This record gives sequence, C-alpha cells and structure tokens, in this order.
Amino acid sequence: MSNETKTPGTAAGHSGLIYNIVIIALVAVIILILSFLYRKNDFFRSLFEGNVTAQTQIASENDIREAAKNVESINRTAAHLSFFILMFILILQAVAFMTAAKVFAGLKRSAEAVSVRMKKLENADLFLDLPLYFGLLGTVASFIVMSFNPNISRLIAYSSTLVGIIFSVILRLIFQYPLKQSLITASAELNGKESEQ
Repeated sequence: MSNETKTPGTAAGHSGLIYNIVIIALVAVIILILSFLYRKNDFFRSLFEGNVTAQTQIASENDIREAAKNVESINRTAAHLSFFILMFILILQAVAFMTAAKVFAGLKRSAEAVSVRMKKLENADLFLDLPLYFGLLGTVASFIVMSFNPNISRLIAYSSTLVGIIFSVILRLIFQYPLKQSLITASAELNGKESEQ
C-alpha cells in the first residue's frame, strides 16, 4: 500500500492556481499591447494626449488637404473602433444569454429538493441582469467614442442598451417565469401532501 494520501481540494487548488496564472498572463499581454500602441500609434496616443493636429496652424492649401485627410482618417478609425466595441458588446450579450440559459436548464433538470431549487433560482437572478449590465457597458463605451464620432456612438448606446433589455426580458419570460411557476406548484403540492398526513 502506498503512504500517499490525497487531500480533498488539491486538484481544485491546482486548477485555481492555473486559472490565476492565466488571468495574470492575459492582463500582462493586454498591458504590453496597449503600451506598444501608445508608443507606435499616433492616433492611439492622441486619445490620451489630445489631438495634436488640431494645435498646428494651417498655412497653405496642402496643409488644408492634409488636415482634411487627417480628419477623414480619424473618422474612419473612430468608425472601426465603434464597430469593434459594438461587436464586443453583442458577443458579451450572447455569452450572457447562453450562460443564463445553461444555468436555468440545469435548475430545471435538477433532482434537488424544491426548496433548494427555489433558493438557487433566487440566486440565479444575477444571470438575468447580466445583459443589462453589458448594455450599460456599451452605453459608457459610446460616451467615450462620442468625442470622435457622435453619430456612430449613438448607434452603440441605443443598440447595446436595447439588446440588453430585450435579452433580459426574454430570459425572464422564457426561463425564469415558467421554472418559478413549476417550482411554486411543486412546493404547494408537497405542502398539501404533508398536511394530509
């Protein structure tokens, strides 16, 4: 026989350590990318330092054309940034929706006691609000982009908030309400059987 004893939670401890290392590595990569962009990309740097081209004095037609090209370039970059923010928010919304659907499907299939499932259902309210939080994130991001392109930032604000509201309502109507109704009915039936005995 072996003298080795496995302590419970050792595997969980190792996976938690690996998870923390991955998170730290991701944060380090993001910081490196942002630092690189700040050093090498004038537009990215101007997001933090202000628009340097607006401070220069225009002296000739060539300078006017160059300034118009710079403005067009900034508008194009702002449009790309807005598009990526919108796509990121929509992906977050979809992930939140799928996560909530998985949680509620697990609660529906669970064989636990009705009282435990009711408590878990109350605890799962967070998943119903995630789309709203991500919609708010899109609205805040749109205010940041608004300084570059007000029209596109309105699109981000309206669409991300609208999608968040719609997803939250769908989650509540399709997943929460029927599950809560069935649990309430099952609880009432259990209480009725206990009172008969």
